[in-house]
Amino acid sequence: MRHIPISLHSFKAKLVISLLTIGLIPLIATSVFYQNILSRRITQDIESASIDKLRYTSFNIQRQLEISDQLLGWITYNTQLEHILTENYKETYEKQLDMIEFSSYVLEYAINANVESNIFKILIVDKNGDSFQIGNGMSLLDKNAIVAEDWIETYQHSRPDQLILSKDIYVKDTYIFPVSSRIYSSTTGQHIGWCLITFQNNMYRNSLKSGSDNGSVYLVNTNGQCIGNVDSGLIGADLTADEVVGQILASQDSMGHVTSAREGVPLIAHYYRVPDSNIIEIQETPLDSFLQEEEDMLRLSVMMICFSILLILCVTIYLSQVLTRPIHTISNYIKNVSKGDFKGSLTLRNHDEFKVIADSINSMEGEILDLMKKQQQEAESKKDLEFRVLQNQINPHFLYNTLNTIKWMAILQHADTIRDMTAALGRLLQNISKGSDKISIYEEMSLLDDYVLIQDVKYDGRLKVEYHIGDDQITQALILKFLFQPIVENAIFHGIEPKGDGAGEIHIYLNQVDGNIHIHIVDNGIGMTPEQIRKILAADEDRQNKRGLNGIGISNINERIKLTYGQEYGVSITSEPGAYTDVLICIPYERGELP
Repeated sequence: MRHIPISLHSFKAKLVISLLTIGLIPLIATSVFYQNILSRRITQDIESASIDKLRYTSFNIQRQLEISDQLLGWITYNTQLEHILTENYKETYEKQLDMIEFSSYVLEYAINANVESNIFKILIVDKNGDSFQIGNGMSLLDKNAIVAEDWIETYQHSRPDQLILSKDIYVKDTYIFPVSSRIYSSTTGQHIGWCLITFQNNMYRNSLKSGSDNGSVYLVNTNGQCIGNVDSGLIGADLTADEVVGQILASQDSMGHVTSAREGVPLIAHYYRVPDSNIIEIQETPLDSFLQEEEDMLRLSVMMICFSILLILCVTIYLSQVLTRPIHTISNYIKNVSKGDFKGSLTLRNHDEFKVIADSINSMEGEILDLMKKQQQEAESKKDLEFRVLQNQINPHFLYNTLNTIKWMAILQHADTIRDMTAALGRLLQNISKGSDKISIYEEMSLLDDYVLIQDVKYDGRLKVEYHIGDDQITQALILKFLFQPIVENAIFHGIEPKGDGAGEIHIYLNQVDGNIHIHIVDNGIGMTPEQIRKILAADEDRQNKRGLNGIGISNINERIKLTYGQEYGVSITSEPGAYTDVLICIPYERGELP
């Protein structure tokens, strides 16, 4: 079996990584997101249910508080009790009969108000210190001990939310809820006695049982004392050291929840402050079911991730066979093409995008071959042009030396015209023999001036050449050497001379247009037809046109420009027979040095 090296840069590795990324990241993100949503939802559901139950329990507790207030108010403002406390009875039994009758009325009221079972004892004390008690016959409050500890003053008009140990003569060390109020005369408004009602410590038990389905509900007051619990053994206990109760007492919110643990079991405790009282309801709920649901969801997420990984690996193996095989074929074929093996015979059995790629590669090979042939032809053409330029440089060297001798002979014989012509021609030939391919426009203008000087002698001063320079800086730009002379020569021989009189004008315009140099050479000769323009720009005609100073015609100039600067540059001609000829040279702006 052939060993295939595994690379992270291979297509197969990238495919596996991509599929794993596409498949697993959304799944993991969804699982985490759902876990958070599930956690919040369960917490909110538990809190909503718990707060609703605590509010229901609170309603029952408030009802009990209202009934206890009503009972205390009914007793303290009862006219029959006022009569007992203010009447000077002649006989003791008469007062006792009235107290017995009043006690039965109180018990009947308590029974009707459904608080009779919650009453521990009712103590009535008149202003002279005499007292009588109503309630449980097996219990008797120690009046002297209660008065001595000022219970009556302390719990005046208070509500049953503070447990204290009873002062029962027979039932000692029992927690009770005491509430009390002064009794005033309805006619004089004077203080005539006291009323103390003590409620049993389990007065809230039934309310707590009905409000607790799946958790432990208990009551504490603002001092941290347990004032209500289904477990009677916890009644009156100080819970300020308990972590849950401590957090709740430290909070100022009317409702909410805290989390903690009891005996290593995590729990959530919701609390609700009963309005207009010092009572706080607390419900503790174990989080076992919640944690179990989270674990089940986590287990399901892990199973889904593992299944996804397995599925992705299977899909990857399949796709590697479907995708990597044609890619491998295309890759090997391209390697052969890069080595110069242009067959154009890449074929695939697939009828998909890979088939399109294979056809494109075959087409690209054909285009590359055509481009290579074209480049080879251009290279051969450029070589031929360069050879002809080099060949034409031989004669100027010899002629320049000969003309230099003629110039000195003209100086010795004082032949000024011959001297000026040979000097101008010598400068032309000297610049032709220089090896530099590019010169500034300023230098090109100087060469043209020398050429025009020679021709102007021939035409007896009737030839006029003018320059129109749009930007002084443009004369610093570099151009190919001898661009102007062949075009001006063509204008003289083929445009102006055929007119017969030898007189003519040539205007040269130099401008910069969109980062290029536009050179217009305009003559007022006989003009040309479109067919003549086509022939003069044809390369074949240039090889037959040797009338120029060095045999370099207009088509030669056009070819030199395109080979040097690109196909978008070159020479174009517009003409009107019998009127003018405008030769436009377009080359890129190439800045040079000042002459």
